Amino acid sequence: MEDAVARARELVVLGEFEPAVALLRDHLAAHPEDGVAWRRLTGALIGLHDDAAAVDAADRAIEVDSRDAVAYRYRALALHLLARDEESYADAKRAVELAPDDHEALSLLARNVLAVDRDPARFTELIRRALTVNPASAPARAAVRDHRRLQRRTMMIAVNLAAFPVVVVLLFGWFAVDTGRSSDARWMIWPALVALAVTVVAGRLTGSAGRLLPLTLTQVSAATIAAGVIAAGAVAGTTRAIPAAATLGVISAALSALVGVPIWLRGRGGASAAPPTGGSSRSQLRHADPGT
Repeated sequence: MEDAVARARELVVLGEFEPAVALLRDHLAAHPEDGVAWRRLTGALIGLHDDAAAVDAADRAIEVDSRDAVAYRYRALALHLLARDEESYADAKRAVELAPDDHEALSLLARNVLAVDRDPARFTELIRRALTVNPASAPARAAVRDHRRLQRRTMMIAVNLAAFPVVVVLLFGWFAVDTGRSSDARWMIWPALVALAVTVVAGRLTGSAGRLLPLTLTQVSAATIAAGVIAAGAVAGTTRAIPAAATLGVISAALSALVGVPIWLRGRGGASAAPPTGGSSRSQLRHADPGT
């Protein structure tokens, strides 16, 4: 019995998930109350990207041993990969309660803190704990990298929210305010082209983000104000028409809000906000399951 379970763990460490699953299923057919085997099956199924089945296997492991911290961590990971963040958060928290020095559980809880609580300070605290336990913790370092990547992409989206309406407003102003006849009005095309270039570059940097990224209300507001100020300033500087500048600035701000607020509402409503983390999360399996 133990030989089969031990061999399955070796296969998981080597990345041979399919034979590990087959071996464990055969073993569990004869020994359905082996909680360690159910836990190992969970890990192998996550490795095969069969996350729903992994949740079911983790359920069985926890039924056998309700204090198996690794089983809770595995179920939290599978739920996280299924974007069921609230449930993942509860399991990761339970895993940390049972094993406070489990750096992988701490790292997974940190990810969920960002996804559910939107609490960067708590995220940092948990990552510091994980790195104190294991300074070389791959999951903790991967979580930090993903968080930084998310911050960069979110900032690029905020830049887009500010730049795109500026393009629209300046081009509209060039045609509508003076129909491009005066030399002053013609100069409006240059800030429009600069804003267009910023939009294209920012769009390229955010195009591979996968899921919709979260923007805080502060970021949406900042982008909206920036769009309005830039557009109004450019129009005022080129046409000397203060009423037109104010009007176009308000239009620009409204366009930013029209795009940005739905993004903020979706993130606030609990949609999974983190960029896809399957690769870095699944790599925890190479180190995750103790030999017990």
